[in-house]
Amino acid sequence: MFTKEDVEILAYQRYITGEDYDKSVWYLAELVVKILKNVQNGYDFKPLETDNLVLLLNENVNGDLIEPTEDEIKELAEIIYYEQPEKSKLHFFIAEKQLLLEEIKRVIKENKQN
Repeated sequence: MFTKEDVEILAYQRYITGEDYDKSVWYLAELVVKILKNVQNGYDFKPLETDNLVLLLNENVNGDLIEPTEDEIKELAEIIYYEQPEKSKLHFFIAEKQLLLEEIKRVIKENKQN
């Protein structure tokens, strides 16, 4: 897996890009929905919290990442936007979810080869 330091480094890298707030909200929503569609017990997963989950792939994940629809992303983006998290927190949660999604992709790839 990854460490808190990995998350902090990636969050800082996002911070220095100066990405627009709305774009950050959308990207966080996109990452979270992708994760939710590909892991079991997704209902326990919160976009604006630090997650320490043991991830198990959904049974319907069959060698490739299941991609969300734009409507699914939009729905979650609106919820996140309504909560108005600080931009620094957005960067942190985006970084965390990016690393988590990379781990999911790695597991899917390994399972595809087996």
